[in-house]
Amino acid sequence: MARLARILATLGFLALMFTGLGFVAVHLAGPAGGRIATQANLPGVLDGALTGAVDKAVVAALPAFEGLQDIVAGLSYRMLGDAGPQVRAGCPGWLFLAEELVETRDGAAHLADRVKLAAKLKAAVEAKGAALVVLPVPDKADLSRATLCGLAVSAQARGRAEAWRRQSAGAGLDQVDIATDWPAGAFLRTDTHWNDDGAAFAAHRVADHVIARLGPGTLPARVVVGVPKDRIGDLMRLAGLARTWPWSGPQPDRQPEVGTAFTRTGGLLDDVPAPTVLLAGSSYSRNSGFLDYLQDALDREVAQKSQDGGGFAGPLLDLLATAPDSLSQTRLVVWEFPMRVLTQPLTAAERNFLGDDR
Repeated sequence: MARLARILATLGFLALMFTGLGFVAVHLAGPAGGRIATQANLPGVLDGALTGAVDKAVVAALPAFEGLQDIVAGLSYRMLGDAGPQVRAGCPGWLFLAEELVETRDGAAHLADRVKLAAKLKAAVEAKGAALVVLPVPDKADLSRATLCGLAVSAQARGRAEAWRRQSAGAGLDQVDIATDWPAGAFLRTDTHWNDDGAAFAAHRVADHVIARLGPGTLPARVVVGVPKDRIGDLMRLAGLARTWPWSGPQPDRQPEVGTAFTRTGGLLDDVPAPTVLLAGSSYSRNSGFLDYLQDALDREVAQKSQDGGGFAGPLLDLLATAPDSLSQTRLVVWEFPMRVLTQPLTAAERNFLGDDR
């Protein structure tokens, strides 16, 4: 059966390729061919004008069929279990970010630099009079190993969390462990992020550390959970499967909208004090109601300063560079980051902040 699927996929690919060549041949028989001919000389070859003209002509010749890539992606996933270069398919319906699984060149050096960066960030936050609680989010592939179904995981990826724990132990960071007793199935199947169960679990673990620093809050809060709806995960989009799920792609996750309801004792016109807890994290902090579950667990309002694609410390570095006074009015910063970024190359902002400490 697998052999037949490979044969069919190959025949489908060849059919698409020869169809595309047909469109190109027809297009080049017209005015586009004449424009290429004007560049078919030695200067055109040497300065790249000829290849540029050919490239433009080929792109213009191909039909504007947006669904073609979706069809190819759906067939590849259904027949071969292939989810493209950026995504890996695990157990049926489960997708993983390839970045979590592969080896990154010089990853050990990048991680060592980020240990230094973390110590320097801690000192900078504390210099503003705020405490720091750190939430390193382990890889989905690490916390959902039972759903990998044989996916290859590099030695670097398998050892990333332990390398961070060991090397950062001397940095004096108040770090939250969410790997211990992590609930099964607490990640979205088709997305890189946790679901509401995972968000609630992580939020309560963080709240324990915050309450130990600041004491209990005084603003009663509760989480408001809406009706679950289909959620097309970011991994489905990366794999080109967002529009193929009814016939080929994975079934989307179902997630509710989550919000926070506060019980305030003052009148409508009373001044509301600014939050003294600030959340500076990645898209994990913006997904599945993590902020709402954290506010509920703390009975405090939390200022959201997280950013999608925030990486290791993007939002925190932005605050220190552009709005340091906001940290002076904050009692505690929750800094969240996904551990998969630890072995990635440093950003320009991270290199600038480290300076000569690298």
